[in-house]
Amino acid sequence: MNVKIKFVLFNFILFVSYACKNTDSKPSTVEELANKVTIFRDIYGIPHIKGETDESLLFGLAYAQAEDHFDRIEKQIIRSIGRLAEVEGESGKANDMRVKAFEIERISKEEYHALEPQIKKLFDGFAAGLNYYLNQNPDVKPQLITHFKPWYFIADHKGNAFGTLGQVRINDDMIVKYLEDDVKGIGSNAFVVGKGKSKSKNAILVSNPHMDYEDPYEFQLTSAEGLNFYGAVRKGGTIFPVVGHNQHLGWTWTTNNPDVADAYEIQFDSKDSSMYKYGAQYIEVEAYQDTIKIKTDSGIFYQNVNFRKTIHGPILAESESGKPISIKLASLQKGGMLEQLYRMALSHDLESFKKALELNALYAHNISYADDQGNIMYLYNGLIPKRDTSFNWQLPVDGSLTETEWQGFHTIEELPQLLNPACQYIQNCNNRPFETTTKENPDPANFPDYMTYYQRNSNRGRRAKTLLDTLDNATINSLEAAIFDRYVESAQEDIEAIKREAYLIEKLDPKRIDNIREPLQMLVSWDRYSSSTSAATSIYYIWKFKSFHLKRIKTENHNIVALEQTIEKLKAEKGSWKVAWGDIYRHQRSLQPLQYDFDKEKTSHPIDGGISLTGIMFASAGHFEGHLPDVGLKGLSIRAQGGDSYVSIVEFGEEVKAKSITPYGASDHPESEHYDDQAELYAQGKLKPVFFTEEEILANLKVKYNPGEIKWR
Repeated sequence: MNVKIKFVLFNFILFVSYACKNTDSKPSTVEELANKVTIFRDIYGIPHIKGETDESLLFGLAYAQAEDHFDRIEKQIIRSIGRLAEVEGESGKANDMRVKAFEIERISKEEYHALEPQIKKLFDGFAAGLNYYLNQNPDVKPQLITHFKPWYFIADHKGNAFGTLGQVRINDDMIVKYLEDDVKGIGSNAFVVGKGKSKSKNAILVSNPHMDYEDPYEFQLTSAEGLNFYGAVRKGGTIFPVVGHNQHLGWTWTTNNPDVADAYEIQFDSKDSSMYKYGAQYIEVEAYQDTIKIKTDSGIFYQNVNFRKTIHGPILAESESGKPISIKLASLQKGGMLEQLYRMALSHDLESFKKALELNALYAHNISYADDQGNIMYLYNGLIPKRDTSFNWQLPVDGSLTETEWQGFHTIEELPQLLNPACQYIQNCNNRPFETTTKENPDPANFPDYMTYYQRNSNRGRRAKTLLDTLDNATINSLEAAIFDRYVESAQEDIEAIKREAYLIEKLDPKRIDNIREPLQMLVSWDRYSSSTSAATSIYYIWKFKSFHLKRIKTENHNIVALEQTIEKLKAEKGSWKVAWGDIYRHQRSLQPLQYDFDKEKTSHPIDGGISLTGIMFASAGHFEGHLPDVGLKGLSIRAQGGDSYVSIVEFGEEVKAKSITPYGASDHPESEHYDDQAELYAQGKLKPVFFTEEEILANLKVKYNPGEIKWR
């Protein structure tokens, strides 16, 4: 029997069963929700959640996530609602100040109460699922949250946008003060191949968001109401898949950087400090107070905090001239992120997908799309304010001028995008939208500068175009090789720079070059492919960090000095400069996610992946990459910790064919066999099968149960 017919019959049976048992519209009790949903765990422990209603699906999803990583969910919610200092003490204060300053609790509650009943039920179902988990598992001891409320998950969406505060520069050197604990990401990769470039004449979507290895969580949602979506979220993050596919279409995200945050200089009345100028009038500043609870050795300390805000947002800093600065974030001006993701997941073709995009509730991220009709699409997405282009929006603007007020938001149609290009591929590896393909791209002249002036190009984008330009008759297997490609894009240029510097130094000091001649020759002869068995790979990556730092501090002959320091470090720590990359850099899960080095007494795997900024597609990084300006490299026994996270390849046709991988496994519990059961495959740059249809799930079923029925680990 055709797989799609089987799926329709399965959903019809679920629907008839639901209709026979539910003849009223009374809110479901938690027991009813638990009975309406079944969790199918496959051989990798991945939950396939099937329910009679979408509300029951979210209930089941929350329960399954809590089984696998409750601690991460609670930690994220604690952060999102501004209570981090209650568990972390003074180090959590900066986070809580941001949340309080932008009134996330008030905004989230207002948005929740204004939701349409259908969407509100999704939030209600998710909160009920977490609370049911706590009720059924009294041995689980939360740090702080003993009862989850639906608005918490809207607050989580709002808090995700605080990363855009990094755009708010008061001057060239100072960023707004509530950014002390901000963490930058390292990018993402996305490929889409059209039917004219694939062997099967079907479109193929390649998804590869970059996150910490601990972050991705994979699952499937299938309900009798029509939802059937397989995808992933960040653990503890949003309550609905942000990347994935249904039986007709799919999409993925990569990080982009549209200008979605601004700073406004405020001019107060010299005679009345409570009044500020706006246009031809003066408006009274709004003052409000909140309390931050801070954990101390002697108990909880309550600190009252006073805030002020203008029509532009909270006052959070001062300019060099001493004028107060208000901060405005686009993401806080409009809600609806969950509803948009839900509508996208329910879409069945390009038209309905575009209709979902028109909700324009996702504050950022590139979207790459493919469907079973062979369509492929790229969108430089964002909730981007319309602005008067006569102002420099990269610095604070005069908040007293009405001309600096935002003029609504750009519609989806007004954003850079590409549909079905003749070259039959699109890619985005965090590059500018005008570098999507080699020859067919949106025209930058058609868009205001503020849409893209923060967006840089990437070495990975350059490599992706080379790979896709030369790839014909693409298959899932050939694209698997491409997304795990190990060519180091920046190596050729870097090694040429080392050679030029060595040539000039040798004329003056031949002995100095003699001391590094052999490793220099190894670099020159290297094939530029990152490999766990290669000593040249080790030399190059260590040199890259050394060189970056020395160039930054304006060291003379920084390339050769960096190579000399690299050889010295290898000899000092490893006894030789000829050390394979796999002896330095390995893949291993740890109970301490920030652990720098790998434990030599426990199982670990050599990994061919390398540093994202070099342009390697198989992007991987230890925490040293986040400290690049400070050299990093505390030692040469390094544990890979982030980069390629949820890697998925989906081919759309009569039947959906898909493969995927996550760096570790579905469970956060070390005693679970699914704690790191995908780690070895991942380290080898290989994917596992995706079980999407009912037939595939049942053929690879480990256990099925209703929430509360068994203890899963």
